[in-house]
Amino acid sequence: MKYSLLFLVVLFSFSSCHVYKDVEVKEILDVKILEFTNEGADCEVYVTVFNPNNYKITLTESHVDLFFEGKPLGHVQLTDQIVIPKLSQTTIMMKCIADKESLQAILGNVLALLFKTEYALEGKGYIKGKAMFISKNVPIEFSEKLSREDIGF
Repeated sequence: MKYSLLFLVVLFSFSSCHVYKDVEVKEILDVKILEFTNEGADCEVYVTVFNPNNYKITLTESHVDLFFEGKPLGHVQLTDQIVIPKLSQTTIMMKCIADKESLQAILGNVLALLFKTEYALEGKGYIKGKAMFISKNVPIEFSEKLSREDIGF
């Protein structure tokens, strides 16, 4: 009896891992450049995400690289733990730190950027989330078209 109960608990624990569905990035709502410094630029990225799971997920770490027009822009950082409610779509804010070299590579051809009406923003990496005492890396990959107004040009 004792062993069968232990077996059921272990079986349930492993089967519950398959119940998890990845959080989906729906769209990039806004990108705000907060300030330019000698080290680079600080910006905020507002993202709509959907949690299809029947439990809340707490985002604890971010390892996502951003690319602007195919060139590296910077890394996304979570300033605080973010909680995504169960079965919901919500907007989260993530901070992006763009280093000086990346900005110089992107802004090197300012004239070409000024004549474009849309810009490609891509992200690739993973975000670490925790739900029901289980941590998991959730792969993130998105591509979004931004207008001039979206980025303040």
